[in-house]
Amino acid sequence: MSGYKLYYFNVRGRAEIGRLSFAAANIEFEDVRLTSEEWAKEKASGRAPLGQMPFIVTPEGKALAQSAAIMKYICRKAGLSPTDSFDQAIADMISDGVDDLRNGLTRFFFEKDEAKKEELKKEFFENTFPARLQKFETILKSRNEGKGFFLGDKLTYADITVFDLFNVFSGGEPTVPELLEKYPLLVEHYKRVVSVPGIKAWVEKRPKSEH
Repeated sequence: MSGYKLYYFNVRGRAEIGRLSFAAANIEFEDVRLTSEEWAKEKASGRAPLGQMPFIVTPEGKALAQSAAIMKYICRKAGLSPTDSFDQAIADMISDGVDDLRNGLTRFFFEKDEAKKEELKKEFFENTFPARLQKFETILKSRNEGKGFFLGDKLTYADITVFDLFNVFSGGEPTVPELLEKYPLLVEHYKRVVSVPGIKAWVEKRPKSEH
């Protein structure tokens, strides 16, 4: 029986919350990074359950796709998921809220019309993004005055998703991104997450990539 394998391209992208979850949980995994040509062959094999990446293969040979599903599966196995049903819903709310922001980034990033692109970018960074960060800071403050993690004293997948988004703006480096400067609780939260031993080790050793 082999260990876990995670399949994706040679970027952080949608696979990184899974990689970070493995790292936080101290679960060893094979980080399989495919070229477009290699992915075409892998896709043709039918092993990817939805015909897309990222996906993982468990030691038992079971395959699982979708970034959030992979992350939550790992975190549940490792005790990094809330046990209270309402807290689970809060963690989902936060991770889904991060996805809203990712979708906003993607929308203007891939917009071909330059005028429309600038309009979308301006709206995102002047309104959408700061409004959501303020909400995140308020949620964080509601537990232990913001001195721990989103659901209290224990790291969960909510913290991993938020950290991963903000880490995009640091180019994958462990440094705090400048856009968090107005949100002191989120700054300290970022530092707290990147100091988790498994996450710290992963961020320092993972392959460098643009995104």
